[in-house]
Amino acid sequence: MKNKILICSLVIASLIACNKNTFKVDVEMTNANGKKVYLQKLIDNQFVNIDSAVVDNNKVVFDVKKDDNHDAYHIYIKGWRRAVPFFADNKDVVINGDFNAYNKLKVEASQTQQFLDSINKALNNLNEIGQKELITDFIKNNDSEFHDELGSYLVYRYKWLFDLDEFRELMTYFADESKSYIEKLREYISMLERTEIGQPYIDFTMSDIDGEDVTLSTLVGNKELLMIDFWAAWCPDCRVENPNIVEVYNDFKDKGIEIISVSLDTDREAWLKAIADDNLSWKNHVSELKGWNCSAASEYGVAFIPQNFLIDTNGIIVARNLNGKDLRVFVENYLSDTDK
Repeated sequence: MKNKILICSLVIASLIACNKNTFKVDVEMTNANGKKVYLQKLIDNQFVNIDSAVVDNNKVVFDVKKDDNHDAYHIYIKGWRRAVPFFADNKDVVINGDFNAYNKLKVEASQTQQFLDSINKALNNLNEIGQKELITDFIKNNDSEFHDELGSYLVYRYKWLFDLDEFRELMTYFADESKSYIEKLREYISMLERTEIGQPYIDFTMSDIDGEDVTLSTLVGNKELLMIDFWAAWCPDCRVENPNIVEVYNDFKDKGIEIISVSLDTDREAWLKAIADDNLSWKNHVSELKGWNCSAASEYGVAFIPQNFLIDTNGIIVARNLNGKDLRVFVENYLSDTDK
Protein backbone atom coordinates (compact mmCIF):
# COMPACT_ATOMS: atom_id res chain seq x y z
CA MET A 1 0.00 0.00 0.00
CA LYS A 2 2.82 2.33 0.93
CA ASN A 3 4.51 1.58 -2.39
CA LYS A 4 1.32 2.50 -4.29
CA ILE A 5 1.03 5.77 -2.40
CA LEU A 6 4.69 6.50 -3.09
CA ILE A 7 4.26 5.76 -6.81
CA CYS A 8 1.17 7.98 -7.01
CA SER A 9 3.02 10.75 -5.23
CA LEU A 10 5.91 10.48 -7.66
CA VAL A 11 3.54 10.58 -10.66
CA ILE A 12 1.76 13.66 -9.31
CA ALA A 13 5.06 15.34 -8.56
CA SER A 14 6.25 14.53 -12.07
CA LEU A 15 3.11 16.00 -13.62
CA ILE A 16 3.43 19.15 -11.57
CA ALA A 17 7.06 19.48 -12.63
CA CYS A 18 6.06 19.06 -16.29
CA ASN A 19 3.35 21.68 -15.94
CA LYS A 20 5.88 24.13 -14.55
CA ASN A 21 7.91 23.78 -17.73
CA THR A 22 5.05 24.78 -19.99
CA PHE A 23 2.31 27.38 -20.32
CA LYS A 24 -0.95 27.30 -22.29
CA VAL A 25 -2.09 29.39 -25.21
CA ASP A 26 -5.86 29.07 -25.36
CA VAL A 27 -7.35 30.28 -28.66
CA GLU A 28 -11.14 30.71 -28.60
CA MET A 29 -12.28 31.72 -32.09
CA THR A 30 -15.80 31.74 -33.50
CA ASN A 31 -16.30 31.17 -37.25
CA ALA A 32 -12.99 29.29 -37.40
CA ASN A 33 -13.98 25.62 -37.06
CA GLY A 34 -11.88 23.46 -39.36
CA LYS A 35 -9.23 26.14 -39.88
CA LYS A 36 -5.61 25.50 -38.95
CA VAL A 37 -4.07 27.78 -36.33
CA TYR A 38 -0.32 28.31 -36.34
CA LEU A 39 1.70 29.24 -33.27
CA GLN A 40 4.80 31.15 -34.35
CA LYS A 41 7.91 32.62 -32.80
CA LEU A 42 10.88 34.58 -34.07
CA ILE A 43 13.82 32.21 -34.39
CA ASP A 44 17.02 33.32 -36.13
CA ASN A 45 15.19 36.43 -37.32
CA GLN A 46 12.42 34.44 -39.04
CA PHE A 47 8.87 33.69 -37.95
CA VAL A 48 8.80 29.93 -37.50
CA ASN A 49 5.75 27.71 -36.98
CA ILE A 50 6.47 25.95 -33.68
CA ASP A 51 3.07 24.26 -33.44
CA SER A 52 -0.26 24.03 -35.24
CA ALA A 53 -3.73 22.63 -34.63
CA VAL A 54 -7.17 22.64 -36.26
CA VAL A 55 -9.98 24.59 -34.60
CA ASP A 56 -12.63 22.28 -33.15
CA ASN A 57 -15.70 23.57 -31.35
CA ASN A 58 -14.29 27.10 -31.71
CA LYS A 59 -11.19 26.25 -29.71
CA VAL A 60 -7.50 25.30 -29.88
CA VAL A 61 -5.11 24.91 -26.96
CA PHE A 62 -1.32 24.85 -27.27
CA ASP A 63 1.07 23.65 -24.58
CA VAL A 64 4.19 25.76 -25.00
CA LYS A 65 7.58 25.07 -23.52
CA LYS A 66 8.82 27.94 -21.39
CA ASP A 67 11.62 30.00 -22.90
CA ASP A 68 14.14 32.40 -21.40
CA ASN A 69 13.63 34.59 -24.47
CA HIS A 70 10.51 36.65 -23.70
CA ASP A 71 9.98 38.08 -27.17
CA ALA A 72 6.56 38.04 -28.77
CA TYR A 73 4.78 34.95 -30.08
CA HIS A 74 2.35 35.07 -33.00
CA ILE A 75 -0.95 33.33 -33.69
CA TYR A 76 -1.85 33.09 -37.37
CA ILE A 77 -4.85 31.66 -39.25
CA LYS A 78 -4.79 31.53 -43.04
CA GLY A 79 -7.04 34.28 -44.37
CA TRP A 80 -5.74 36.92 -41.98
CA ARG A 81 -3.46 39.57 -43.50
CA ARG A 82 -1.33 39.67 -40.35
CA ALA A 83 -0.57 37.40 -37.45
CA VAL A 84 -1.66 38.36 -33.92
CA PRO A 85 1.38 39.15 -31.74
CA PHE A 86 1.34 38.60 -27.99
CA PHE A 87 3.81 38.61 -25.10
CA ALA A 88 3.41 35.57 -22.86
CA ASP A 89 6.31 35.89 -20.39
CA ASN A 90 5.84 32.13 -19.79
CA LYS A 91 2.33 32.72 -18.40
CA ASP A 92 -0.97 31.30 -19.68
CA VAL A 93 -2.58 33.23 -22.53
CA VAL A 94 -6.17 33.47 -23.77
CA ILE A 95 -6.92 34.87 -27.24
CA ASN A 96 -10.58 35.18 -28.10
CA GLY A 97 -12.75 36.74 -30.76
CA ASP A 98 -14.27 36.20 -34.18
CA PHE A 99 -12.17 34.98 -37.13
CA ASN A 100 -13.97 37.54 -39.32
CA ALA A 101 -13.28 40.46 -36.97
CA TYR A 102 -9.48 40.58 -36.73
CA ASN A 103 -9.34 44.11 -35.31
CA LYS A 104 -11.58 43.17 -32.36
CA LEU A 105 -9.58 40.20 -31.05
CA LYS A 106 -8.77 40.26 -27.33
CA VAL A 107 -5.59 38.97 -25.72
CA GLU A 108 -5.39 38.15 -22.03
CA ALA A 109 -1.76 37.58 -21.20
CA SER A 110 1.26 38.77 -19.24
CA GLN A 111 2.14 42.04 -17.55
CA THR A 112 4.15 42.93 -20.64
CA GLN A 113 1.07 42.37 -22.79
CA GLN A 114 -1.05 44.49 -20.45
CA PHE A 115 1.52 47.26 -20.69
CA LEU A 116 1.42 46.95 -24.50
CA ASP A 117 -2.39 47.02 -24.48
CA SER A 118 -2.35 50.35 -22.62
CA ILE A 119 0.11 51.79 -25.15
CA ASN A 120 -1.96 50.49 -28.08
CA LYS A 121 -5.09 52.05 -26.61
CA ALA A 122 -3.33 55.42 -26.50
CA LEU A 123 -1.93 54.96 -30.03
CA ASN A 124 -5.37 54.19 -31.43
CA ASN A 125 -6.57 57.64 -30.33
CA LEU A 126 -3.71 59.53 -32.02
CA ASN A 127 -2.90 60.61 -35.55
CA GLU A 128 0.39 59.51 -37.11
CA ILE A 129 2.31 62.49 -35.73
CA GLY A 130 1.05 61.73 -32.22
CA GLN A 131 1.81 58.02 -32.62
CA LYS A 132 5.36 58.79 -33.67
CA GLU A 133 5.87 61.13 -30.70
CA LEU A 134 4.46 58.61 -28.20
CA ILE A 135 6.64 55.74 -29.44
CA THR A 136 9.73 57.94 -29.58
CA ASP A 137 9.09 59.20 -26.05
CA PHE A 138 8.63 55.64 -24.75
CA ILE A 139 11.94 54.54 -26.25
CA LYS A 140 13.95 57.57 -25.16
CA ASN A 141 12.51 58.12 -21.69
CA ASN A 142 11.05 54.86 -20.37
CA ASP A 143 13.20 52.69 -18.14
CA SER A 144 10.69 49.87 -17.55
CA GLU A 145 11.74 46.24 -17.65
CA PHE A 146 9.74 45.97 -20.89
CA HIS A 147 11.73 48.71 -22.65
CA ASP A 148 13.70 46.67 -25.18
CA GLU A 149 10.97 44.10 -25.91
CA LEU A 150 8.13 46.60 -26.33
CA GLY A 151 10.19 49.47 -27.69
CA SER A 152 11.67 47.43 -30.53
CA TYR A 153 8.30 45.77 -31.22
CA LEU A 154 6.50 49.15 -31.39
CA VAL A 155 9.03 50.67 -33.77
CA TYR A 156 8.82 47.58 -35.98
CA ARG A 157 5.01 47.49 -35.83
CA TYR A 158 4.75 51.21 -36.72
CA LYS A 159 7.84 51.37 -38.92
CA TRP A 160 6.14 53.39 -41.66
CA LEU A 161 6.19 56.38 -39.28
CA PHE A 162 9.99 56.71 -39.27
CA ASP A 163 12.61 57.59 -41.83
CA LEU A 164 16.04 56.02 -42.11
CA ASP A 165 17.88 58.56 -39.94
CA GLU A 166 15.22 58.28 -37.22
CA PHE A 167 15.57 54.49 -37.20
CA ARG A 168 19.31 54.81 -36.78
CA GLU A 169 18.90 57.16 -33.81
CA LEU A 170 16.26 55.02 -32.07
CA MET A 171 18.45 51.94 -32.36
CA THR A 172 21.00 53.59 -30.06
CA TYR A 173 18.51 53.44 -27.17
CA PHE A 174 18.23 49.65 -27.13
CA ALA A 175 20.55 47.80 -24.75
CA ASP A 176 19.70 44.11 -25.19
CA GLU A 177 20.88 43.14 -28.65
CA SER A 178 19.47 39.62 -28.22
CA LYS A 179 15.86 40.75 -28.60
CA SER A 180 14.40 39.42 -31.82
CA TYR A 181 12.59 42.60 -32.84
CA ILE A 182 15.86 44.51 -32.55
CA GLU A 183 17.23 42.04 -35.08
CA LYS A 184 14.15 42.57 -37.27
CA LEU A 185 14.67 46.32 -37.09
CA ARG A 186 18.32 45.97 -38.05
CA GLU A 187 17.24 43.84 -41.03
CA TYR A 188 14.58 46.40 -42.01
CA ILE A 189 17.07 49.28 -41.86
CA SER A 190 19.35 47.28 -44.13
CA MET A 191 16.47 46.84 -46.59
CA LEU A 192 15.78 50.58 -46.58
CA GLU A 193 19.44 51.26 -47.28
CA ARG A 194 19.36 48.82 -50.22
CA THR A 195 16.30 50.51 -51.75
CA GLU A 196 17.26 54.17 -51.32
CA ILE A 197 17.27 56.42 -54.37
CA GLY A 198 20.48 55.74 -56.25
CA GLN A 199 20.61 52.04 -55.38
CA PRO A 200 20.18 49.26 -57.98
CA TYR A 201 16.87 47.40 -58.12
CA ILE A 202 16.42 44.03 -56.41
CA ASP A 203 15.30 41.30 -58.78
CA PHE A 204 12.39 38.96 -58.10
CA THR A 205 10.22 36.42 -59.91
CA MET A 206 6.51 36.01 -59.25
CA SER A 207 3.46 34.47 -60.92
CA ASP A 208 1.05 36.63 -62.90
CA ILE A 209 -2.72 36.27 -63.17
CA ASP A 210 -2.30 33.40 -65.65
CA GLY A 211 0.16 31.54 -63.43
CA GLU A 212 3.14 32.44 -65.63
CA ASP A 213 6.39 33.55 -64.01
CA VAL A 214 7.40 37.18 -64.48
CA THR A 215 10.96 38.21 -63.64
CA LEU A 216 11.59 41.87 -62.92
CA SER A 217 14.94 41.95 -64.71
CA THR A 218 13.23 41.07 -68.01
CA LEU A 219 11.28 44.33 -67.78
CA VAL A 220 14.08 46.67 -66.72
CA GLY A 221 15.28 48.75 -69.67
CA ASN A 222 12.29 48.07 -71.90
CA LYS A 223 11.02 51.60 -71.23
CA GLU A 224 12.61 54.75 -69.84
CA LEU A 225 10.87 54.20 -66.49
CA LEU A 226 9.63 51.03 -64.81
CA MET A 227 7.39 51.50 -61.79
CA ILE A 228 7.02 48.72 -59.21
CA ASP A 229 3.64 49.31 -57.60
CA PHE A 230 2.92 47.53 -54.30
CA TRP A 231 -0.81 47.44 -53.52
CA ALA A 232 -3.76 45.21 -52.56
CA ALA A 233 -7.47 44.99 -53.28
CA TRP A 234 -8.25 45.22 -49.56
CA CYS A 235 -6.21 48.44 -49.11
CA PRO A 236 -8.46 51.56 -49.15
CA ASP A 237 -5.58 53.97 -49.76
CA CYS A 238 -4.44 51.85 -52.71
CA ARG A 239 -7.88 51.94 -54.28
CA VAL A 240 -7.98 55.73 -53.87
CA GLU A 241 -4.57 56.06 -55.51
CA ASN A 242 -5.28 53.66 -58.40
CA PRO A 243 -7.12 56.24 -60.58
CA ASN A 244 -4.06 58.52 -60.37
CA ILE A 245 -1.78 55.67 -61.47
CA VAL A 246 -4.16 54.78 -64.30
CA GLU A 247 -4.13 58.38 -65.56
CA VAL A 248 -0.33 58.56 -65.45
CA TYR A 249 -0.03 55.23 -67.25
CA ASN A 250 -2.54 56.17 -69.96
CA ASP A 251 -0.89 59.55 -70.53
CA PHE A 252 2.72 58.31 -70.59
CA LYS A 253 2.69 54.65 -71.66
CA ASP A 254 3.64 55.65 -75.22
CA LYS A 255 6.28 58.06 -73.93
CA GLY A 256 8.29 55.64 -71.84
CA ILE A 257 6.65 54.24 -68.68
CA GLU A 258 5.88 50.63 -67.80
CA ILE A 259 4.28 49.31 -64.59
CA ILE A 260 4.47 46.03 -62.73
CA SER A 261 1.93 45.78 -59.91
CA VAL A 262 2.74 43.50 -56.99
CA SER A 263 -0.35 42.56 -55.01
CA LEU A 264 -0.30 41.80 -51.27
CA ASP A 265 -3.66 40.05 -51.53
CA THR A 266 -4.57 36.62 -50.19
CA ASP A 267 -7.87 36.29 -52.08
CA ARG A 268 -7.32 35.64 -55.80
CA GLU A 269 -10.87 36.54 -56.83
CA ALA A 270 -10.77 39.85 -54.93
CA TRP A 271 -7.41 40.64 -56.56
CA LEU A 272 -8.66 39.96 -60.08
CA LYS A 273 -11.89 41.88 -59.47
CA ALA A 274 -9.99 44.94 -58.22
CA ILE A 275 -7.76 44.89 -61.33
CA ALA A 276 -10.87 44.93 -63.53
CA ASP A 277 -12.87 47.39 -61.42
CA ASP A 278 -10.02 49.91 -61.23
CA ASN A 279 -9.12 49.55 -64.92
CA LEU A 280 -5.50 48.59 -64.24
CA SER A 281 -4.91 47.88 -67.91
CA TRP A 282 -1.14 47.25 -67.94
CA LYS A 283 0.00 43.70 -68.55
CA ASN A 284 2.12 42.84 -65.54
CA HIS A 285 0.14 41.97 -62.41
CA VAL A 286 1.82 39.52 -60.05
CA SER A 287 1.17 38.10 -56.59
CA GLU A 288 2.08 35.23 -54.29
CA LEU A 289 -1.32 35.66 -52.56
CA LYS A 290 0.48 35.63 -49.20
CA GLY A 291 -0.52 39.07 -47.93
CA TRP A 292 2.24 40.73 -45.95
CA ASN A 293 4.39 37.61 -46.37
CA CYS A 294 5.03 38.63 -49.98
CA SER A 295 8.74 38.00 -50.63
CA ALA A 296 9.21 41.00 -52.96
CA ALA A 297 7.59 43.32 -50.42
CA SER A 298 10.03 42.04 -47.80
CA GLU A 299 13.01 42.56 -50.10
CA TYR A 300 11.96 46.15 -50.77
CA GLY A 301 11.22 46.93 -47.11
CA VAL A 302 7.53 47.56 -47.79
CA ALA A 303 5.89 48.34 -44.44
CA PHE A 304 2.77 50.06 -45.79
CA ILE A 305 0.89 50.26 -49.06
CA PRO A 306 0.58 51.80 -51.53
CA GLN A 307 4.30 52.08 -52.16
CA ASN A 308 6.20 52.38 -55.41
CA PHE A 309 9.72 52.42 -56.80
CA LEU A 310 10.68 53.96 -60.15
CA ILE A 311 13.64 52.39 -61.96
CA ASP A 312 15.59 53.81 -64.90
CA THR A 313 17.02 51.97 -67.90
CA ASN A 314 20.21 51.21 -65.99
CA GLY A 315 18.28 49.51 -63.20
CA ILE A 316 18.79 52.35 -60.70
CA ILE A 317 16.03 53.50 -58.34
CA VAL A 318 15.41 57.15 -59.27
CA ALA A 319 12.31 57.82 -57.13
CA ARG A 320 10.14 56.11 -54.56
CA ASN A 321 6.76 56.47 -52.86
CA LEU A 322 5.33 59.14 -55.13
CA ASN A 323 1.58 59.47 -55.46
CA GLY A 324 -1.08 61.78 -56.80
CA LYS A 325 0.25 64.98 -58.35
CA ASP A 326 3.82 64.25 -57.25
CA LEU A 327 3.89 61.06 -59.32
CA ARG A 328 2.58 62.82 -62.41
CA VAL A 329 5.02 65.73 -62.10
CA PHE A 330 8.02 63.44 -61.66
CA VAL A 331 7.12 61.15 -64.56
CA GLU A 332 6.36 64.07 -66.88
CA ASN A 333 9.60 65.89 -66.04
CA TYR A 334 11.73 62.75 -66.17
CA LEU A 335 10.43 61.63 -69.55
CA SER A 336 10.72 65.16 -70.93
CA ASP A 337 14.37 65.30 -69.87
CA THR A 338 15.15 61.94 -71.48
CA ASP A 339 13.64 63.12 -74.76
CA LYS A 340 16.19 65.94 -75.04
